Amino acid sequence: MPARVLRTPMTIAVLGLLAERPRHTYDMRVAMRERGHDRVLEIKNASLYDALRRLASAGLVEAGATIRDSARPERTVYHLTSAGEQRLLEWLREVLGDPAHDRTAFMSALMFMYALPRAEVADLVMRRARLLQEEIDASDAAIGAAKERGVEAVFLSEDAYAQALRRSECDWLRAFADDLREQRLTWPERTLT
Repeated sequence: MPARVLRTPMTIAVLGLLAERPRHTYDMRVAMRERGHDRVLEIKNASLYDALRRLASAGLVEAGATIRDSARPERTVYHLTSAGEQRLLEWLREVLGDPAHDRTAFMSALMFMYALPRAEVADLVMRRARLLQEEIDASDAAIGAAKERGVEAVFLSEDAYAQALRRSECDWLRAFADDLREQRLTWPERTLT
């Protein structure tokens, strides 16, 4: 299965959770809800099981022991393989550093960014900001050229709106990178090497 097909916000979340420690699906759902991941991800049993199935088929996670907790049904504990660890780090780097990825993918990467060193995340976020600034500059030039051709501003409203969103994101990215560099944000202990 191609890596891009596997890389979804849910698979990033599953790999990120398993990077912390082996877990069963119920534990993953609880952790996602406690952390508020359900504000970004649609957490359904089917999507979680589907992500695990696809990740296992690709050799990124493995099923381990089956445990039974009192009267609850048996639960299979999954763990991250070394290939899964490497893929998680690749995906985090790719999504954090490139504005071509959509908002949900970026937010999923932010949820598990601490699998990388803080300084690297700051660099990746600044790379994203630089690329986004290039998009802003190119769009400003295109809007300016359209106005020079006589296109009325009302017909450029969607462009103006998109530019406002890009500028806002760029400002946030720069401030966030600064907060990381100045260690104004706590950083969980890394679980990966």
